Amino acid sequence: MNKIAIAEPSTILRTGLEKLLEELPEAEVVFSTDNLGALYSRITAIRPNILIVNPVLFDYAKRSTIRAEFDTLPNLRIVGLITTYVESQHQRQFAGVIELNDDLQRIKSTINQVVNTIQTDSDEPDNDPLSDREKEVLVCLSKGLKNNEIADTLNISVHTVITHRKNIVRKTGIKSVAALTVYAILNNLIEEKDII
Repeated sequence: MNKIAIAEPSTILRTGLEKLLEELPEAEVVFSTDNLGALYSRITAIRPNILIVNPVLFDYAKRSTIRAEFDTLPNLRIVGLITTYVESQHQRQFAGVIELNDDLQRIKSTINQVVNTIQTDSDEPDNDPLSDREKEVLVCLSKGLKNNEIADTLNISVHTVITHRKNIVRKTGIKSVAALTVYAILNNLIEEKDII
């Protein structure tokens, strides 16, 4: 049985989706919410397999990093519930997408595809390009800055720096700072003379 959590601000949509998912014998909605605070507090305790989330719950600046918000739950598969226009780069982070006009068969198909995806813990990079912020963090790492120094320099939290570092390692397949520095040089992100 797959445990599903739903995060959707609209009571009508949330209730309707719960009702539709009752028809899927392999899925059980373990909780649903209309706000992020409740989502964050309950998701780590209940640990669902799948989170169906509407990106509009997040500030625009955080919509591209929704997956990173749940890095502590690596086995969680996130499905985007798209009810308004969401840029394609924001949709790429989701394991699947359910759109407002999808019928039960399409929703079931999306959920089944997500369930059947196998997330491997291999060292192979996922070949996604680094985001601009990840490149900035990589440059700071190459210059020898520590996490708290990077956070101060880029005016972000240390937690966000750590999340970006995890994403850089995942995307490049490179774990050591020295090798990441070489990567930064080879990709013209930094010049050798800038390295301390």
